[in-house]
Amino acid sequence: MPVETIPLSDGSQAEAVARAAAALRARGVALLPAEGVYGFHALAASVEGVARLERLKPRGAGKAWIALVGRPGDVYRWVASVPAPAAGLIRAHWPGALTLVLDGGPMLPAALRAADGTVALRCPGNAFLRDVVLAAGGLVISTSANRPGGPPAVHVGDAPEDVDVAIAVDGGPLSGSLSTVARVSGEVVTVLRQGSVRLDGTSP
Repeated sequence: MPVETIPLSDGSQAEAVARAAAALRARGVALLPAEGVYGFHALAASVEGVARLERLKPRGAGKAWIALVGRPGDVYRWVASVPAPAAGLIRAHWPGALTLVLDGGPMLPAALRAADGTVALRCPGNAFLRDVVLAAGGLVISTSANRPGGPPAVHVGDAPEDVDVAIAVDGGPLSGSLSTVARVSGEVVTVLRQGSVRLDGTSP
């Protein structure tokens, strides 16, 4: 387990946000409650933090990271454009458990750009996690805190023990549900993974 685990409660949330964000800015990896599972998180602009994350969860060929924004409107900074169907999905489901794959813009950190030039972004429904992203001051990579092929981490103690993590935040048991992932290209919405948000694969 990480060196330090902070229990998340109403009285400790501000401290937990500050300390988790400080760990990310210090090029570390933080174990945090995400949508329905615990995840490893690193600041996308930190070369060292991303390298630590890659050692924890190596990327397969063509598999890109998911990154988090703290506010729905922040998506416009990182993408080339937001097609009308994507804008509709953002209005309907952000903050929430919907990850959108869009064409990356020129400001996007290289670690987040997939081979086809896209980026996967989400504004999380978890208010604590949004606050961490805002306090960290940039895009935050999020990946589930389980070994490849292993069961999801629904408790903070489910994460592997022998990992290089600076800090953990215990938000209690989570649902185990993953975010829905949808690619939006022009007017076409393609559901890549059905999760908590149910989509039919067409624009709203």
